[in-house]
Amino acid sequence: MNKTSDGNSVPVETELKLQLLPEHIARLRSSSVLSQSVPETFELDNIYYDTSDHLLHRHAMALRLRKVGGRWFQTLKTQGIARGSVRDRGEWETPARVVRRRGRIDVARFVKSPLTSLLAQHPGRSSLVPIFRTHVTRTVWSIQRGPTSVEVALDVGEIEAEHQQQMLREAICEIELELKGGPRNGELVLLDLALELIDANGRAPLALVPVTRSKAERGYQLVSGKRPSAVKASAKAIIGRISRRATSATALRSLVSAGLAVLSANVEYLLRHDDAEFVHQARVALRRIRSAARLLDRKERDMPQALTDELRWLAHTLGEARDWDVITHQTLPSLAEGLGADAISALIAKAEERRRRVRERVLNSVRSARYAALVLSGECWCMTPPLANAKLLEALAARRLDSASKKLLKAARFFSALDPERRHQVRILGKRLRYALDLFAVVLPKQATARYVDALSELQDVLGQMNDASVAIAVLPKLSRSRAIRQSMQTWLLSIEPERVRDAETKLLALSKLDAPW
Repeated sequence: MNKTSDGNSVPVETELKLQLLPEHIARLRSSSVLSQSVPETFELDNIYYDTSDHLLHRHAMALRLRKVGGRWFQTLKTQGIARGSVRDRGEWETPARVVRRRGRIDVARFVKSPLTSLLAQHPGRSSLVPIFRTHVTRTVWSIQRGPTSVEVALDVGEIEAEHQQQMLREAICEIELELKGGPRNGELVLLDLALELIDANGRAPLALVPVTRSKAERGYQLVSGKRPSAVKASAKAIIGRISRRATSATALRSLVSAGLAVLSANVEYLLRHDDAEFVHQARVALRRIRSAARLLDRKERDMPQALTDELRWLAHTLGEARDWDVITHQTLPSLAEGLGADAISALIAKAEERRRRVRERVLNSVRSARYAALVLSGECWCMTPPLANAKLLEALAARRLDSASKKLLKAARFFSALDPERRHQVRILGKRLRYALDLFAVVLPKQATARYVDALSELQDVLGQMNDASVAIAVLPKLSRSRAIRQSMQTWLLSIEPERVRDAETKLLALSKLDAPW
């Protein structure tokens, strides 16, 4: 949708991308939501251009030459702004130059776009060459929701790119919901329409999982030949946009929105790559969301209970996968010195079988309609007006942090005498305090907070190692029937426990003596 904001001549495209399972295409086409529109189907051939060193990509631009029927168009897109799964991108589209019935990029026709100035700044390397291609069969429906017009486009095809003289392909099967007319700020209409499409089939809902990356981003990923890196669920990524003067309600919406974006990005990669880090970062994003809800909506008057329940479901699903990733890739390999390489190799092989079964359950969960509805309904809630009587963060910080700190230190008393379950609870309380510190850091003194976070992080590391060992002992019966192997492993783990307990107690004492930054 080519629209402009007041005083801004930049044309903007607002869209929501959703992944569709190929086996669900027929169900989408027969959806009652789309029955009000007569669909139109056509072929789209696209060639993406850039300089040989990918100058445009490094400046978050994508340049496309498209053939639609017998006509050629050239389109420039910029990264724009993301509000959850809904993206606003700068979009400039003009007819392309045609030479001997073939389209050609004509930069002069983008005179009002940022492309012209970018190429002018790099005159020695501004030659544009084809980088990768896409071909899709597109079916389009026009939907009206009140005064808002939405185009629903089903794209089925592939991305084709060359890497080191090898042709790589990635399948495309997705839906794009794009605003085409109506009032500004129609993002909520797109999310509501997506939820309608999910539920339109009643007992067999469609799994329309949000897609965070454009076709251009996926094409460049193929060209690079590299696996994508996980999107870190860091405090900066999820909490960085919260203002010092934010209320608990505005802060919670901002944090949930950012957390869902990090979750979605890692899930998208997880669906294509078997990498434990994607599970880990998705899980941390969920933990930050749930921790914020406990801190900022303690009486549960703001966030819907249904959303809270679904976040708990997904956290449990990812938690089991994370446990088996750690057991297989970290805990068991670290025991080779004590138990011998042969014995550990056999246990790792068994653990890998379990890990893969659990990973398959995770994949089924995050490609489901339930997961899609969780993310989209969560983003809808983030766009609701914040509670009018919510308190400022700075008015809540001291009380919430003091309470979390006291719970941790009380639970950790006589740490060496605690059983594994109560030590695990200490670890959980330590994480909650850490997430609370990250959340309220915007209203706390930086240096004192950094010192406290460092001390808490050191404690968390030790507690994490102890918890990994406890989990390994608990799952041993699932990995081996040999009593000798199980006893040897328990003996080894117990032999290194006293040192870790002393280390934990030392770090707990150091933390208790620090001046609290609140």
